[in-house]
Amino acid sequence: MASSWNTLEPKLSPQVFVSDSFHRSSAASSNSLDVIDVMGFECMTPVQAGVIPLFMQNKDVVVEAVTGSGKTLAFVIPIIEKLMRRETPQKHSIGALIISPTRELAQQISSVIDLFLKDGAIALKHALFIGGASALQDDIKRYKELRPDIIVGTPGRLEDLVVGRGSSSGIINAKEMEVLVLDEADRLLDMGFTQSLSNILAHLPKQRRTGLFSATMTDALTEIVRAGLRNPVHLQAKVESNASKGERRTPITLSIGYILCEPHQKLSQLLRLLERETVTKFIIYFATCACVDYFFKLFKDLPQLKNFKINSLHGQMKSKKRIANYNTFVNLPPTSKAILLCTDVAARGLDVPDVDFVIQYDPPQDPKVFSHRCGRTARAGRGGKAMVFLTTGREEVYVEFLKIRKIPLQRQPYLLPNGGVYKLDEDSDDAVPKEDADNERLIEQIRNIILSDRDYHDKGTRAFVSYVRAYSKHEANYIFRMKDLDMGKIAKGFALLQLPKMPELKGRNIEFDKVPIEMAEYKYADKNREAARVKELENPRGKRRNDLTNSSLHNASSSLFSPILPSRSANQSVLGVDMSMNTHLKLVKMTVKNKDPVHLDSLSIRGNNIRYYILPDSLPLDTLLIDDTPKAKAKKKERKWVGKEHDVSYDSKQDKCKYGCSWWRLLWVGDTMETYKQLDSLSFAF
Repeated sequence: MASSWNTLEPKLSPQVFVSDSFHRSSAASSNSLDVIDVMGFECMTPVQAGVIPLFMQNKDVVVEAVTGSGKTLAFVIPIIEKLMRRETPQKHSIGALIISPTRELAQQISSVIDLFLKDGAIALKHALFIGGASALQDDIKRYKELRPDIIVGTPGRLEDLVVGRGSSSGIINAKEMEVLVLDEADRLLDMGFTQSLSNILAHLPKQRRTGLFSATMTDALTEIVRAGLRNPVHLQAKVESNASKGERRTPITLSIGYILCEPHQKLSQLLRLLERETVTKFIIYFATCACVDYFFKLFKDLPQLKNFKINSLHGQMKSKKRIANYNTFVNLPPTSKAILLCTDVAARGLDVPDVDFVIQYDPPQDPKVFSHRCGRTARAGRGGKAMVFLTTGREEVYVEFLKIRKIPLQRQPYLLPNGGVYKLDEDSDDAVPKEDADNERLIEQIRNIILSDRDYHDKGTRAFVSYVRAYSKHEANYIFRMKDLDMGKIAKGFALLQLPKMPELKGRNIEFDKVPIEMAEYKYADKNREAARVKELENPRGKRRNDLTNSSLHNASSSLFSPILPSRSANQSVLGVDMSMNTHLKLVKMTVKNKDPVHLDSLSIRGNNIRYYILPDSLPLDTLLIDDTPKAKAKKKERKWVGKEHDVSYDSKQDKCKYGCSWWRLLWVGDTMETYKQLDSLSFAF
């Protein structure tokens, strides 16, 4: 049974919550900001009813709750109440610190706090500090000018401000801090922020209240609880289905279905679903960043989606673009038909208003993420729908797998054109029709679009390769098995013109009708890119480079590769490339013996001047280069160059490091030089 806000003890301040009787009796209430009412929480959710009283009574809390449970208010309200009631507010010390795993989630929390504080009725100030949105020096200046009571931020930037960077010490005064909140704590650890969190916690006072909010509890989180919380109260929010009285991990207001189809039928199923749904806001999840980029470009040119506003969001976008795209989608009017294409960067914590339907075009690699994706709709008691596309065969076991994990799915029929559905024949085992002429016409339509611009071909190939590599990393790999993949149908589903050359396709008997095309005549629509391509073709190496691009190594793989690239001349050769990769690209080592320039897509070495580029160009990555040659080690010398995003250069003549053969360690890192970023594609080609 839902609890009334009026039953809370201790009572909330009128600046935070205006009771019904106050509304009726006081004319002044129209000037008060009743944020709780504005956000649509007529009654407390179970998480709010359990957490708020404990937090306000100076208890540490560990909260495990399903997504969409209203936990943001569960910690924002106690923070504001506690800081408002301080007897002696500290002018030079923050009162509360909220740490979030992503920029988008931190932004969202900050916007909720802003609702309480923006009219000035509550004399508190807050600030948002996230990496990539502004320079560190700008954030330092803003902190000194504002002196906020509440700070929300991501671990990397907060570590810079609290602990310091390099020889510089931290500038945030936290001696009198009263409240620490770790939101989406399990994801904070999954994303590699363990060391950053430890460094931050070491600089915070022991006498504080701490709230740890997480969708799941892990051994690593248990260690943080032991080290950072004092006698915490553990709360677990469960949802009970009225129909079965069974425990489930998703809200009962959320309806989750699945559609079975062949890999090359997924796109037509998606378009038919979008066509017949009367709701307006959709989130569509894809397996990789490259898939998002490809389908984002494609969807904008599909006449079937001309009435939709298309947006995209993934972790390899530049920070400012991610924030801008997120805000654009959030701020669209509820009546506007809109689609957000994204990866799992938007699977946790984000509260996008009025999302009606979540579609999982590709099931997530981590089964735990499935419920988080679905939870972007049906939040805080509102209704919502979710759908996942599964291919016929082994993937059908995923339904039972999720049922065991308390996530029930309902089978939905295969969608036919013009509003029809495929009715299962009792005498047939076919889950989908053997022929779908409309689907074939759609593939042909998309291929014609792809032929109009070579950029489609590049993005589509990259997306296909990244999808196959991502599929190989499914944690539930006894369900999502590489040997069961029909590579030809998957390639057809991406509307590829030709199959790329990649190790995963070797030795397979693949049925695929490629589109005959002369690659040398295949043009880019962008004039600058086309001019560069033509110029490259005029170079004797152009054809060789063009051919090798198709055999590029795309996306990070969990195995070790040591390809030996062919020599170009007797005095110049790439001796070897070692890539040690896990979920995120961690290490690339290349040894080069050269006198003449060597040109590679991802790394070019010209004489003694080293310059490299990361693909795709949109990757917002800082880079650290370390001279790791034997002579440098012998001299106990380690040189470091930190560059701007994609382009770092090193002139060995100037630094007097002349080595004919060198090992270079390239480490891609995040805001604090510790967080690894997933690399969508990496290619080596002359």
